[in-house]
Amino acid sequence: MSDDRVTQKPRTLPDSLLAELTHRCPLACPYCSNPMELKHQSQELTTQDWISVFRQAAALGVLHLHLSGGEPASRRDLEELTKGAQEAGLYTNLITSGIGLTERRMDALADAGLDHVQLSLQGVDAAMADRIAGYAGGLERKLSVAAWVTARNMPLTVNAVCHRQNFARLDEMIDLAVRLGARRLEIATVQFHGWAQANRNQLMPTLEQAKTATETVLAARERPK
Repeated sequence: MSDDRVTQKPRTLPDSLLAELTHRCPLACPYCSNPMELKHQSQELTTQDWISVFRQAAALGVLHLHLSGGEPASRRDLEELTKGAQEAGLYTNLITSGIGLTERRMDALADAGLDHVQLSLQGVDAAMADRIAGYAGGLERKLSVAAWVTARNMPLTVNAVCHRQNFARLDEMIDLAVRLGARRLEIATVQFHGWAQANRNQLMPTLEQAKTATETVLAARERPK
């Protein structure tokens, strides 16, 4: 007697959630995927709506929550959202440019249970970083945020956003991440959609830059830990 039952693969549950809390952002990066018209006009979920989402995600099996945007620090309720996520049992990672954070807010976020911070860098000096981000004083604030994070024994990831304009200084970006005490460094090449597609000619690395960057990253992985 034949068995005609169909064997199904077990359903794979999500283990992480990327929560884009807002489209608002004080920066004007030329590679942003955030549509400009949404930065000031988009509607946002309320505090309680987001906390409900976090609880539902946890019930589905999600373990890891990325609090992102736009710039999530643009939300005045970021601390309350972080606490809600922590109470739901989620590991929280704040993905931020650092703009909008202060030392007092870092204390409040730590008290709310924030587990990890991922900080973006656009360059190793103010002239480059602030020009790319379109925000004067941005690099200085980022360096302060990195110090506040590590002073609170919170894990720090540095996200080095790389493109034609700054690939030549990748070695310096790696050295800066080490000096900042980052536990992890993400070399993130610009993804060509949104504003990056419109600025493709200025951002697309050359073939030689891509090859050199690969060699630089491989060499950095062999450095003594």
